[in-house]
Amino acid sequence: MTKRMKGPVVALFAALSVSACDSLLDVDNPNSLVEESIRQEAAANAVVNGALSLTADALSNMWQVYLVPTDEFYWIGSRDAWGSLDQGFIGDANNEFTDAAFPNLAQARWMADEAVEILTEHNANDPSNTGMKTDLARANLYSGIVYMTVGEVQEDFAFSDKREDGAPVGPTNMQSVFDQAISRLDAAVSGFTELGDSDNLLRARAVRARAKHSRAVWDKIKPTPNTSSPYVAAGNDDAAFVVANASSDWKYEFTYSAGTLTNDFSQNVNDRKENQMDLSLVTVNAANDVSGIALRDPIDDIEDPVVTAKVKRWKQGEVTDAGGRYAPLDLVTTRMMHLILAEAELANGNTAGFTTHVNHVRALDDLTPFSGQISNKDILVHERRVNTLFMGQRLADMYRFGLTDPRWEPNGDAMANPGTLLPITIIEIRANCHLNGLGCGG
Repeated sequence: MTKRMKGPVVALFAALSVSACDSLLDVDNPNSLVEESIRQEAAANAVVNGALSLTADALSNMWQVYLVPTDEFYWIGSRDAWGSLDQGFIGDANNEFTDAAFPNLAQARWMADEAVEILTEHNANDPSNTGMKTDLARANLYSGIVYMTVGEVQEDFAFSDKREDGAPVGPTNMQSVFDQAISRLDAAVSGFTELGDSDNLLRARAVRARAKHSRAVWDKIKPTPNTSSPYVAAGNDDAAFVVANASSDWKYEFTYSAGTLTNDFSQNVNDRKENQMDLSLVTVNAANDVSGIALRDPIDDIEDPVVTAKVKRWKQGEVTDAGGRYAPLDLVTTRMMHLILAEAELANGNTAGFTTHVNHVRALDDLTPFSGQISNKDILVHERRVNTLFMGQRLADMYRFGLTDPRWEPNGDAMANPGTLLPITIIEIRANCHLNGLGCGG
C-alpha cells in the first residue's frame, strides 16, 4: 500500500448502520491502537469493523474519480484536475484527485486482508466461537468488495504491505484481482452458509454476482472494447439466488453520517460543488444547482422515475434540495441482479427471458413493459444506466457499448485509448521501488 502505514494502525473509522447495511464500530481514539493490540482476540470485531469503514471510505473516493469521466457527473468547479478527468484524461498518474483517492483504496485493501489473516488465526484457535466465525466471514466479504473494486476501477495495482513494496500486477493480469475477489467472496458465502446467517449470505452472494459479472465485463473492454459483442453471461447463479430470496427492491448500501464517516463523493458534489450530476440526467439553474430531471424513460417518455429516486436519495430529500456530505452508496441491489440475469439471457439468445427480467425491473416503477418498442441493446443500456446509477459501473459500460461523453477530448485516454482505467498514482510510484526506477536491491 501507499507509503506507508507505520506505528499506529490505520484509524478504524465509523459509519451509521441501517437495515441493509453493516454495523460499524465508533472508536474515540483509534491512534491508541497499535498493531500488537489489534491482533488480540478481544479486538477481533473492531478489526473487522475497521476494515468495513475503510472499505466504505475507499468506495466514496474511488467511485468519484471513476465516474466524473463518465456521463454521470461533470466538472463545474475551480479545480482543473477534476476538469481533466471530465475530459477523459483518465490515465494521468499525477492527477491530484486520483492521487488523493488511491491511498484510500490501498489502505482499505491492506486492512481487509489484515482482518482476514487475524480472524483466520483466531478462528483456528477457537473454532466453536460463533462470533469469531461471523467476523471471519465478514472480513472475507469486505476483502472481496475491495478486490472487486480494484478490478473494476484500476488499470494496474501494487499489493504492497506496509513498508514492503509490492510489484505491480500489470494491466494484462488485472483479471487475477477479480479472481482473488471471487475467492474471498466464496469464503464469505461458505462462512455465512455454515452459520445460517441469511442476511449476510444474501449480501455476499449479491456482491459475488457483481464481481463475476464485472470480471466478464473486464474481458469485454480489454485489451480494447469488444463493442460488436458486448454482452456477458456471468454471476447468474448468485443473481438468481438473490432474486429468489430478497425483497423486490432490496439493496445493500454503505451509509454515512455526521457521527461516523463522510461520503467524500457527495461532499464534492453537494457541498464543494466541484462536480455536478450530468446534464443528460438532470437540469440545473444558473447557480449549477439541480432544478429537475432531464433523462426520460425511452418507452413512456416521462421523467425517468429511477433517476428521480436516485437523485432524491443522493440529496437525502427532494431533487432540488442542496444535499450534503452523507449520501448513501448502493453496492448491490435486486435490480442489478435482474439486469445481470437479463444480460445473460440476451448473451445466450433467449430474448423472452431477457424481456422477463427487464420487465421485473420496470414494474418496480410502474413503467410500461418492454415489448420491442426499442432494440434489446438500447433497453439494456438504458436500464443498466439508470438502475446502476452512482454505483461505479458506468465507465466500463460506456466502453463496451461504444458510448462516449461529449466532453471527452480526442487525445484523452477515454477517447484515444478506450478501455483505459485509473492508474497507479504518483504517491505509490515515488514510494515503490518496483515503480520509481531506483530498484529494490540492497
